[in-house]
Amino acid sequence: MRKKSIEEILVEDLKISKDEVEKLSLEASSAGSPLHQYVVNIKKVDKHKLLKTISVEWGVKVVDLKDLEIEQDIAKIVPEETCKRNKLIPFNKEEDILFIAMVDPRNLFAVEDISFRTGLKVIPYLALPEDIRDKLDELYGTEKYEEFSEEKVDQPKISREELVEDAKELTDELLASLDTSGEVSIEKEQKEETTDIMQVDASAPEVEKLVNAIIIEAVRIKASDIHIEPFEKKLLVRYRVDGQLRRASFKIPLTYKNALISKIKIMTGSMNLVERRIPQDGRIQVRAKGVPIEFRVNIVPTIYGESVVMRVLDRSGAGLPLEALGFLPDTLEKFVEGLKRPYGLILVCGPTGSGKSFTLTAALQKVKDPAEKVLTAENPVEYELDGVVQVPVNPDLKMGDKKFDFAMALRAFLRQDPDIIMVGEIRDQETAQVAMEAALTGHLVLSTIHTNDAPSAVSRLYEMGAPSYLIANTLEVVLAQRLLRTLCKECKQPDTNPSEEMLKMLKEQGIDYSKATFMKPVGCRKCNNTGMKGRTAIHELLIMTEELKHLCVKEVSVGPIKKMAIETGMRTLLQDGLIKVTMGITTFEEILATCQKE
Repeated sequence: MRKKSIEEILVEDLKISKDEVEKLSLEASSAGSPLHQYVVNIKKVDKHKLLKTISVEWGVKVVDLKDLEIEQDIAKIVPEETCKRNKLIPFNKEEDILFIAMVDPRNLFAVEDISFRTGLKVIPYLALPEDIRDKLDELYGTEKYEEFSEEKVDQPKISREELVEDAKELTDELLASLDTSGEVSIEKEQKEETTDIMQVDASAPEVEKLVNAIIIEAVRIKASDIHIEPFEKKLLVRYRVDGQLRRASFKIPLTYKNALISKIKIMTGSMNLVERRIPQDGRIQVRAKGVPIEFRVNIVPTIYGESVVMRVLDRSGAGLPLEALGFLPDTLEKFVEGLKRPYGLILVCGPTGSGKSFTLTAALQKVKDPAEKVLTAENPVEYELDGVVQVPVNPDLKMGDKKFDFAMALRAFLRQDPDIIMVGEIRDQETAQVAMEAALTGHLVLSTIHTNDAPSAVSRLYEMGAPSYLIANTLEVVLAQRLLRTLCKECKQPDTNPSEEMLKMLKEQGIDYSKATFMKPVGCRKCNNTGMKGRTAIHELLIMTEELKHLCVKEVSVGPIKKMAIETGMRTLLQDGLIKVTMGITTFEEILATCQKE
């Protein structure tokens, strides 16, 4: 809902005629003063009455700075330049809350910017422009800075609640204010020049606001990744939401390309600003609406500049239990039974982005016990676990010819007297060998491996060089998983006419659909008119029975292992997904897009 402008407040709330307000507005403009400051100066409206009225209409608290003493230490929490640029001043601080007087408390870019900078929760208060200017002069001297203007005061017209509802308006207002002059000439120069020309400084205030706006939008739409991609004539921003990429609802001028990338590099604190020829990795930690969020940042050079991917690590979701991860009841029961084994190797497999690390984290939460020592080796440590010793592996750290990789961490762990060990990933023979030896000597070892299904994990270990007898004696459970989109709960409707292809496949896979609740997508504002919102997992659980272990000693090919696993009760990814279709959780088309037909 749009907040009233100062003119509307004067007319509708303070009952000044529209003609008179128009006249006062012209006079205020000629005097170089904001309208609400001008009507107070000429005593047309009582100062306290005006502040109270604006406070009610804008839904903010007010502060009269005239007789308020502001401590230097509090004022210096926000840089002088930021205060003068945004016409604001901190006036109080209580624990992790900072109180700020602003000309326009609706300027959420300034509020979020200060929150990002300081790590504090910011509470904006309304104050008159001249009161803020007098306090700034008192604290920093009378050095001239950009005048307060009515045009600036009324931007952006959006409330904190509207940010959550629709950040598009917020970013549009910012982007509309960016200087795009010279953009065409830049493009022409780029065709003729082989070097990049930075037209906007990374330290410019609008660049910092632009980065914040991109992050705020990612938080709002619950994106897992942010992609910033340069092309010949445009800079494309895309978000991965529920596993699929979608274009941002705003456009960024090409002239901001280098400044934007440089600002992201600065925020990581570890990247080389002038190096644009090789890939770089880093991390960014911010707070959005009080929630700590971390980004894994990767930058690679392309023919049109550097491309950035920022993977969102929202630590607030680390506490989800296994029961909330989409397991069918019987699959969950068998998986938990496997986790309770005193020793052995348990693997979670799937492609990148299938939620393997998240599932392992939830599994550790399920089995950890104060009486047991739990150690993890991760690269990087994505989710912090209470009571678990987590070790960040860094292969770039070397001692002579030895590097600090998963294998080295595992060897060190065996001298730490652990009960349970988690290894981020088994990717080579050395790590596989040490992990299985640890499982063989009385430890429960959990890890991930990149394969498409559970039976393939057995073959992959053998291909890495692990002997078949060691695989058979240590491997206990393999869980394969995929993430797929779910139907929007707000708008999904019963599907009274399911497709013949789907019914045929359900029959072929031996799935009873006599009591099925088929649903279909419709589309609404909540799901961006896609009909799909959120994701769940489908699973394939392979339990290494005695029959399978005997088979593995002499045969590690995928085909025979998969055939015997199905005969001994394994439900495939396709079957698990089809059951979720009969439950009205997802669609048949989504399953076909995620799983191969068998």
